[in-house]
Amino acid sequence: MKPTTRNDYSKRIARVTEAIFRDPAKARALEDWAALANFSPYHFHRIYRAMQGETLADTIRRARLIRAARALATSARSVTDIALDAGYENAQSFSRAFRGFVAVSPSAFRATHRAAADFTLPSPVVVTRKDEVMNVEINDLAPIHAHVLEHKGPVASIPETWAALWRWHMQAGLAGRALYPIGVCYGDPEADCGFRYFAGLVFPDGVTASGDVTTADIPSGRYASYRHIGPYGGIAAAFQQLYGEWLPTSGHEPDDRPSLEIYRNTPYDAPPEGLITDLLVPVK
Repeated sequence: MKPTTRNDYSKRIARVTEAIFRDPAKARALEDWAALANFSPYHFHRIYRAMQGETLADTIRRARLIRAARALATSARSVTDIALDAGYENAQSFSRAFRGFVAVSPSAFRATHRAAADFTLPSPVVVTRKDEVMNVEINDLAPIHAHVLEHKGPVASIPETWAALWRWHMQAGLAGRALYPIGVCYGDPEADCGFRYFAGLVFPDGVTASGDVTTADIPSGRYASYRHIGPYGGIAAAFQQLYGEWLPTSGHEPDDRPSLEIYRNTPYDAPPEGLITDLLVPVK
């Protein structure tokens, strides 16, 4: 186990923010940012968002608008030219974003000759839950063979994918045969790209997939496991606490495997406050 500290994680995330503000117009893939911070691309964005309090795209947008503000205050370049340099398709979309950033239009900002530094907002402070000490265990997980349905669409519609998987297993005559449901997550649901989610059911051997349902083999390995008890609406906050509080001080590094949600019961046999979900983050 690598002796990792929160300070080490913070320095690695700082390399990313420094690169963004040094050249906010430079386009990089999520994998490039992850490599700069020396994190797995599957988990980098969740760590970044949990520690910075904003998404990577938010930081890039803020850095570009700060540079645009400087250009407005110190040059005679046209608003359209500055908008294009900031990554916007036209002056209209830039003006809307800029007004949301400093509460005045680009032309009004230029007319006031305000120093751009007045609007260089600090990184937001992460507000984390302090009412609960996370009881996290490190477990070795055996390989899992699951029947999965890939989610397609916005994150808010993930329950519809679960409903479709449930209908499939009922229509296939598999009711009562599943050992447990499992969610398989690649990337961060708040990221602009790279996020993939699979709703899954684990069956005994001998069950055949059909239609849009396929099979997936989840590799064995070490996982940090946290048991979330309560409504499913709290899962996202629990994951954020895992990535933003527990992981940076744990001495562990995230591994290049998906994070998992293992559902130990369902709304069919437990009330919302009694739902049990094991949240697993792969570690080296």
